[in-house]
Amino acid sequence: MSAIGRMACSISHDMRHSLTAIYANAEFLERDDIGASARADLLLEIQEAVLAMAERLNSLLQFGRSGRTNPLARERVSLVVEKAVAAVRFHPDGQNVPITVGKLPPAEADIDARNLESAIYNLLLNACQAAARSTHVPEVKVHLTEVDEQIYLTILDNGPGIPAPVRRTLFDPFVTAGKPNGTGLGLTLARRIAEEHGGSVCLEESNGERTVFTLSLTKNRSLPLEELKCGRAAPTIKERTKRSPLP
Repeated sequence: MSAIGRMACSISHDMRHSLTAIYANAEFLERDDIGASARADLLLEIQEAVLAMAERLNSLLQFGRSGRTNPLARERVSLVVEKAVAAVRFHPDGQNVPITVGKLPPAEADIDARNLESAIYNLLLNACQAAARSTHVPEVKVHLTEVDEQIYLTILDNGPGIPAPVRRTLFDPFVTAGKPNGTGLGLTLARRIAEEHGGSVCLEESNGERTVFTLSLTKNRSLPLEELKCGRAAPTIKERTKRSPLP
């Protein structure tokens, strides 16, 4: 509850600024001396402000809920990945960053498609925002593999990397890295959703040239928890991509 209170205060502060911008732009739109180009820019700023507000509120709602509420269904994970990629490409921060998607295997798993898409969306959007700060041409790569009862989604960006002091607390609530307007809940929610699917989210690699995050999940959530825990150690990214390299 303390964390939710902090989040509510943060959101209230951010939403005040967004609402002020929306109100001011709406007043400008009432003027008759504004050209079509300027009017389009004002409308775009309003849309971006509304989108940012919606994302913050959604983060708060997801963070505040206790436990998974939607039933699991057997679905193809690749379809969820494709939806998340399409949504990020529509986001202003993802429109100018090429996202390369490798061959997606037809792997199925017991999933909550909506929540899993949200987790993947958060990871992809973070990757695009990081890649946009790259000294090279920005690039994000997505790779999906399956190993026995596990499915692994690897997301790579060529951004400047995660600062070393932040890495230990990266998945804690309200921790951000280079994102002054971020809520600090994206990775927290992504990891929690992955854990609800019998997996996790981890930072596998981060340096000045590339950063790699991996989201894992279990295909069959009806297996006993002990059996899932006693499985073999998770393969490394090199082992997972040995037969099917990153695009």
